[in-house]
Amino acid sequence: MWAAIDTAHERVRIETYIWKPGRVAERFLQALTAALQRGVKVQLLLDAFGSDGLPADYFQALHAAGAHIIWFNPSPLLRFSFRNHRKLMTVDRQLAVVGGLNIADECDGDGVTQGWRDFAVRLEGGIVAQLDESFERMLELARFTPIRLRRFARYFRWRRRHRPLSSANSGERLLLSGPGTRSARMPHALRIDLATARDVLVYAAYLLPTGRIRRAIRAVARHGSVRLMTGTQTDVPLVRWAAQRLYPFWLRGGVELYEYMPQVVHAKLIVIDDIVYAGSANLDIRSLRINYELLVRIHSPELAAQVRAAFADDCSRATRIDHDEWLRQRRWWQSWLSFGAYLLLVRLDPYLARRRLRRLA
Repeated sequence: MWAAIDTAHERVRIETYIWKPGRVAERFLQALTAALQRGVKVQLLLDAFGSDGLPADYFQALHAAGAHIIWFNPSPLLRFSFRNHRKLMTVDRQLAVVGGLNIADECDGDGVTQGWRDFAVRLEGGIVAQLDESFERMLELARFTPIRLRRFARYFRWRRRHRPLSSANSGERLLLSGPGTRSARMPHALRIDLATARDVLVYAAYLLPTGRIRRAIRAVARHGSVRLMTGTQTDVPLVRWAAQRLYPFWLRGGVELYEYMPQVVHAKLIVIDDIVYAGSANLDIRSLRINYELLVRIHSPELAAQVRAAFADDCSRATRIDHDEWLRQRRWWQSWLSFGAYLLLVRLDPYLARRRLRRLA
């Protein structure tokens, strides 16, 4: 990302959920300032909930140099329910970077001895223009008022008429979720690919998929291979407790379940045969139904093989969960804690977000 900014000629756009002060953020500021001095246009779109810890004057120098800094959903009453969780950088409409990386020190490293385990993908070609267009639409929605939300919904209805979802395994396809989008498109594309899959692997920071996705993944294990990688460490302990509620479901269905030990798993990466899904969306209900997210569906045997090699390497640093042993070690209070966390994140959180959305619309 730093190298791409250093070679930019026209425009750099960065969209992120978390921007946290530190050495990584400082290097971005230096690279972006140098780009501005070369006459490059710089736009930053930051989520007001994820990046609310920044000092009020943090971007003062960058703004004075000519950068355009936009806060998504600045209303304190709406931040908790509706977040822009997307991570995207586009440069000169020629290349893009998508993945799970925030602008924070914990995202830098090899994922083994230093830094969270995460991935990003560099993209070129026609998909970059689509990603750039989606950035522009998020700029329009940034203030998150009812009238902007309705305009956003009209835009995605237009896209639905003119860009129908196809099941063809070719090129790249951009999938978006969030209020005003056709949110079912993302899980629908996953279910289409899972229906004929033979080999599935998943890196999941938060492993709480919808019921239909959950059943579709487990169905693959009946006649093929399914491997899931989550972590023993997490940045959101409540999500890990809720995810453990589903461990018996996975294990009884023949799914191989691994917990990565060295670092926090923050990755959002799915491989279905020769298809790779990469982007900001976790495999949970908030990402698939509530947050603004993006996934790029990439048909690439080479990229799929690269991810499988990384997964196999990570298995050597992970514990494979055994069903009987896990149940023997499980305490009653842990089961109740998982049950409560599951209800909170899978039932209550979506219910409250839907009520707030109806009031907005």
